Amino acid sequence: MNAKVVDRLAMTSRRIESIAFAWSGLPDYAARCIRAVIDRHPGRVKVIGTRPVVPIAGMERSLGQAVHWVDGRDANADWNRLGMRPPDLFFQGGYHRAAFNSLGLRCRSDGGKVVLQTDSNWQGTLRQHLVDPIRHRAFLRRHFDGVFVPGTSGTIYAQRMGYRSSTVFEGLYGADPTLFNGGPPLHSRPKRFLFVGRLVQVKCVVALAQAFVHFAADRSDWSLQICGAGPLRDQLPHHPLIEVSDFLQPAQLADVFRNARCLVLPSLSEPWGLVAHEAVLSGCALALSQVVGAAADLATKSNSILFRPGDVNAIADALHSIASWDTIRWQEAESMSRSVATKFGPEPFANAVAQFIDKLNSEM
Repeated sequence: MNAKVVDRLAMTSRRIESIAFAWSGLPDYAARCIRAVIDRHPGRVKVIGTRPVVPIAGMERSLGQAVHWVDGRDANADWNRLGMRPPDLFFQGGYHRAAFNSLGLRCRSDGGKVVLQTDSNWQGTLRQHLVDPIRHRAFLRRHFDGVFVPGTSGTIYAQRMGYRSSTVFEGLYGADPTLFNGGPPLHSRPKRFLFVGRLVQVKCVVALAQAFVHFAADRSDWSLQICGAGPLRDQLPHHPLIEVSDFLQPAQLADVFRNARCLVLPSLSEPWGLVAHEAVLSGCALALSQVVGAAADLATKSNSILFRPGDVNAIADALHSIASWDTIRWQEAESMSRSVATKFGPEPFANAVAQFIDKLNSEM
C-alpha cells in the first residue's frame, strides 16, 4: 500500500477532537448554546459566522471567544485563511452559503466529518414530497455525516429526505434559561399579547394587528405589544391598545416576556421559531399558526391555541379563546410551558453535540 493511501486512511479514521461551527447571521442564542459546548468539550472549538442583520451587544462575550467573521458569498473560503486547521468535526449552518459549502468540502477532503445544521421542517407540501428528496439525494446527502435539527418536525423532514434516523439529532435551537426565566404568575400578569419578530409579510403581523383591533372592540382590557422592525411597520393600524417598538437586546426582551401572558406567532412560514422557546421559558402561553415548526415540541392542549395561517378571523378567534381562560387554566398553561421548555437550550444543545461525537467516533 503506497504512502498516500496510508495517509488517507489515517485521516478518515482520526477521532474527533477539534470542532467548528458555522452559523449564518450568528445570533446571541447560538453563541450561548455553543458556549456550553466550549465549556464541556476538551478539544478546540472554533466559531465562524456571517454578521447578524441586527447587531447584538455583547454577543462575543456570551460566546466567550472571538468569532471568525466571513462573507457568506465567498465561494473560496478556506480554513488556512481563517488561521486554523480544518476541524475533525464541522457543524455547517445550512447549504445556501457559498462560504460554508466551501469550508465543508475542504473539511471532508481533509478527512473530517461534516454535520448539516438545518431548520427545515416537514409541512407535507408538494415540493417537499417531490422536489426536495431528489435534490438531497442527488446533490446534498453525500456531503454530510449527520443532520442537526431543532425539533420533531425537523427530524421528520430529514428522514423524509433520506437521512438515516441514527444520524439525525434534535436540539439545534434553544434560548438560554439563565436569561429567559421567572416573571409573576401568569394569571396575575398584565393582560397582554406579545409578538416578536420581523415586520415582514411572512410573519403575517399586519393580519395579527387587524385581528386584535376586532378583538379589542369586545375586550378592551387586553393589549398587544409588537416588538420588531421591518417594511410593514407603517401598515400597522394605529390603536391605543397596540404598542409597537423596535427590536430589543436579549436582556430587554426577557423583561418584556416576563410581563406578557401570551406570545402570538401568526407566521405563514416558520421553520421552528426560537421566540416560542423564549416565551415558554418565561412561562407564557402560545398562540401559533399551524405551520410554526416549534408547535410540535412546545405547544400542548394545556398551554396553547393553534390556528390557520393567514386568516384574520382565525387569529381573532384564537385571541378570544385565550382571553376566556380562567385562573386555573392560566396556572396549567404556565406549568406546562415551563415543563416543555426544558427540552431545549444550551445544555440540550451541548448534549446533542456530544451524541454526534460519540456516534461518529463509534464508526471509526
